Amino acid sequence: MAGRTYRNWFTVISVCIHAKKIGANLNILRVCPVYYPYVSYGGSVIADYELDQALVSEGHSLTVLTGRKQGESIRRETISNRHVIRHFSVIGSIIYGCSIGVLLRLFTGLIKNGKNTDLVWFGGVWNLLTILGPIICRLFSVRYIITPHGMLISNLISLKSSRLKRIVIRLFLKSNLEKAYRVHFTVKQEFHETKEATQAEMTPVIFPLCFDLRKFDSGIQVPREKAAGEKVVLSFIGRITPKKRIDLIFEALKMLPSESKSKLVFRVVGSDTEGLWNKEIYAEGEIGLPIHYLGPLYDEALVSAFDTSDIFILCSESENFAISVVEAAYCYTALLISKEVGVSEYFLGKSATYATLSASDICQKIEEFLNSPKKIYEAKLAARQVSEQFDSSYLTENYFQDLLS
Repeated sequence: MAGRTYRNWFTVISVCIHAKKIGANLNILRVCPVYYPYVSYGGSVIADYELDQALVSEGHSLTVLTGRKQGESIRRETISNRHVIRHFSVIGSIIYGCSIGVLLRLFTGLIKNGKNTDLVWFGGVWNLLTILGPIICRLFSVRYIITPHGMLISNLISLKSSRLKRIVIRLFLKSNLEKAYRVHFTVKQEFHETKEATQAEMTPVIFPLCFDLRKFDSGIQVPREKAAGEKVVLSFIGRITPKKRIDLIFEALKMLPSESKSKLVFRVVGSDTEGLWNKEIYAEGEIGLPIHYLGPLYDEALVSAFDTSDIFILCSESENFAISVVEAAYCYTALLISKEVGVSEYFLGKSATYATLSASDICQKIEEFLNSPKKIYEAKLAARQVSEQFDSSYLTENYFQDLLS
């Protein structure tokens, strides 16, 4: 069963669009506010880029229209002869996609080459490109897909500028979703919550994000059961934001008995763009155990952070998917996560331990790990096994030929 989710998605792209034959090379236009190389803007940027790389490896062509940060001069980046990124200037923050250049390029491009464009793919929703871009596509009868990236659920809509967001939904987004060829959701829960929040009748496709997980292979080792007296490394790896509830983790660590604290090292890896990391509040003396804040890490340094972790912890109150969970699992790290993390739908049985959004429950689950090196070892192996289905190498076309013959 591993990989069938991705293969189903590839069926949508490779088989259904414009009645092309299986294996036909497609011309895909991706339109999004943020794209590679701006990986610091989150997992969706990485996931979009790596999915595109997988599509290109199968013979399809990708042109990306996206923004560039103010003050930067990057305009065109050629990843390969079938994968070209065109960056345009933006007004204000890059995440809102206020780029007249992108919209003009989309419009003129469809005028000149609309008949040869098989699919336009929009990422995110709270940006000008996804608000106006689908309207342009409909003018030229070009099919499009929208990936909301978890931004159309009620609690996030009400978090900030909720009145304005609901107006945008009524005037633009509801129609854009309903007239989309497909709306891509990463988990079933996201689809149901989006439908409830927007009242849109959509044509959904549900599949998780996919990544080039093989890039981790050279930096990770198959785990062994920890010996008595060895320290256990508990790691939070990801952007530090309010919804990730790192404050609950610290409250839980405070509750641990002294004997348990002596077995544990706590490490935090990730960017703190909102300035939430407070050295005085999160001081080692306050918690009673070693704390290492390493900031954002990338490439080999990030692989090393996963590889040297024993337990990965993420107790978010809202998380559409959580790429870091998949990466941690692939690197043989035991998972301690909340059910509110979207990817939890895929990690069942021993592959993940779940905690409620309660400091006392998180504390209890950490202590259970600390008291059982065997539990940690088994959880690492089980998590790795589940994670392999998220690798982009499963995007192959032979499966569809067998499936549809």
